[in-house]
Amino acid sequence: MSNGKNNDYEVGKGKPPKQHQFQPGQSGNPKGRPKGSKNVHHVLSKILNEKITVTDAGKKMVVEKLEGAMRVLVNKSFEGRPQSLKLLIDLLKDGEAVAQQPTEYQFTDDDFNALMEEVDWIAEVREAHKEFKADGSE
Repeated sequence: MSNGKNNDYEVGKGKPPKQHQFQPGQSGNPKGRPKGSKNVHHVLSKILNEKITVTDAGKKMVVEKLEGAMRVLVNKSFEGRPQSLKLLIDLLKDGEAVAQQPTEYQFTDDDFNALMEEVDWIAEVREAHKEFKADGSE
């Protein structure tokens, strides 16, 4: 199956006619995803960080929704609900895996001194650049 105008180009699967192909610089989705649109993770994080008032053992406290949900999960687990207990155990296992990851690197005095040397070097480069610009050599 070939195009009547150009015998060199074969039209077929994955090869649309030239007049129906995107022009150079033209996107197949010109409007695209709008800037500032939010994904599920962003929206869920925002909701879970909202504050709510809960009553626990007769005391009212303000907590984030995530903490409130965890309190409900723990309470339901202790009521003997197997699904809640399994979910709680799975969350604890995941938390242990994260907790066992290597700890953060400690910032030593040697690190600080090396960083200060870099800062001094950057200051020298900036000063040299200012002098270079002042000479009009640029």
